[in-house]
Amino acid sequence: MFSGMIKIRDQTMHMRLFVFFLSCYLPVFQLAGQSGCTDPQASNYNLIATVNDGSCTYPDTYLAPTVRTGLPDLLKENSGLILTGGSLWSHGDGGSGPFLYEIDSVSGSILRTVTIGGVSNLDWEDIAFDGQHLYIGDFGNNANGNRTDLRIYKFPLTAIPAGTDVLVPASSVEWIDFAYEDQSDFSPQGTNHTQFDCEAMIWYDDSLHLFTKDWIGYQTVRYTVPAKEGMFLARRRETLPVDALITGADITDKGVLALLGYRDDDGVLSMWLLSDYRDGWFFNGNKRKIGLGLAPFSGQLEGICFRDSGSGYLSNEELTISVLGNPITIPARLYSIEIAQWLQPQFLRAHNLDWNGLPVCRFVPNPVKPGQTITSETSWPGDSRLILVDSAGQRIVWEQQLANAIAMPDVAAGSYFLAVFSNGQAPACVDKILVR
Repeated sequence: MFSGMIKIRDQTMHMRLFVFFLSCYLPVFQLAGQSGCTDPQASNYNLIATVNDGSCTYPDTYLAPTVRTGLPDLLKENSGLILTGGSLWSHGDGGSGPFLYEIDSVSGSILRTVTIGGVSNLDWEDIAFDGQHLYIGDFGNNANGNRTDLRIYKFPLTAIPAGTDVLVPASSVEWIDFAYEDQSDFSPQGTNHTQFDCEAMIWYDDSLHLFTKDWIGYQTVRYTVPAKEGMFLARRRETLPVDALITGADITDKGVLALLGYRDDDGVLSMWLLSDYRDGWFFNGNKRKIGLGLAPFSGQLEGICFRDSGSGYLSNEELTISVLGNPITIPARLYSIEIAQWLQPQFLRAHNLDWNGLPVCRFVPNPVKPGQTITSETSWPGDSRLILVDSAGQRIVWEQQLANAIAMPDVAAGSYFLAVFSNGQAPACVDKILVR
């Protein structure tokens, strides 16, 4: 009898010990797959989360784009913007002719005019690049929302001849025709009253991704189209409430997607930065909205492209508004933007710069305090950039256009490399900076 009771007590004790150890170690196992907001900049950052569930929310964030230059009359109704191998390209929208323009990013002057042979410009709205081919989207559809000739033109960059006024032969241009798979009503909807307008496109992962301009619901729907010649149905993939009319898109080399837009009622300009998404679904990751000001001051922003993983360009079309009964015109302009401050390190390019053999840029004072003004002892061209990287030269900490005097950003004390990039992607010189 007593031996049976001892066995029962032993079993009970073992069970209690098992439950105790399970309660201690279970949180560790749960931690390995804990979902939540993984962005430290978010208002609801979850320190123990290891899987981003797309729930991050952010404080109100604003950016004042820097005006680089005005744009000529030929581009007063510019729409798309793309950077290919150091060349900045733009085009006009409907009625502007089948022309592509290479722009000087410093002066805004047109360097080359390229006629695309055998095509027309019914309503060109955006341009994309896959590393070899350019894609021009003739898919503006705001007049009545009932176009049945939506099209994307594709041609190799190498088809653009040398010279200042050249022609891409029609034989080099492929036509990609498409229709939205969920549009069945093609009756006239009236001006600016459709969900099937589009002004934004990127190339990504062997497909073209279109982001609609929804005049009714202020959301955007992503559709995909094969990046090859033929007739296709644009497949509906996902929807994002953006509270704006989307006018442009681009994606960085690190996969950060930007959607540019405005509201037609109050002129509020905005940009969405989408990052840390999973499985090619852009809208299931981080979604940060950046305010860009008001259209009466910056015009209607239409074009966006990235220069690298942390900076890029915007453009606006000419806009005339009435203020107290007086017409005021905001001219077409090119802007520069810096977004690195809002991105996690894994979404910024690692430079892995080799400082050996580079001349020394003299910046004074050195050492320097955060916020203190530093000055270069050398004058550099207007398109030069400053890049601050960590002591190993691995990661961009800060980047902006070079000026005579610049305030050192708010960084931790330590050693950094401050490099000047002028007329290209290679550093022109470097200085080791001590921040105290």
